[in-house]
Amino acid sequence: MANMENRTHPRVNKLFFIAYVNLEEGEQKYPVSLGRTLNISAIGVGMEVYQPLAVDSSMEMEIGLEEDNLQVKGKILHVTDLGSDKYFIGIQFDEYQEKLAHISTSHQT
Repeated sequence: MANMENRTHPRVNKLFFIAYVNLEEGEQKYPVSLGRTLNISAIGVGMEVYQPLAVDSSMEMEIGLEEDNLQVKGKILHVTDLGSDKYFIGIQFDEYQEKLAHISTSHQT
């Protein structure tokens, strides 16, 4: 994850739990599943999941923030097999998430 400092919207390494539904060509492949964020910004999230998901598939997610839950939609841009039935996926949100912009800037180290 080199060059993260060059991002327009910096990501923050922050753990949040996510309940999600993955849609491939409009069809739900798995039941509602859980994952966790590894990094997050106002425009996307890198998260760890425990099932193989397809690039370009859609995600409907509910992110458990400290103060409440945030419902977002996005698209999977890349998938990396981490082994042991773990996968890292990069998701771009369909819309800019103002609430996450504030978390990102207030939690940077």
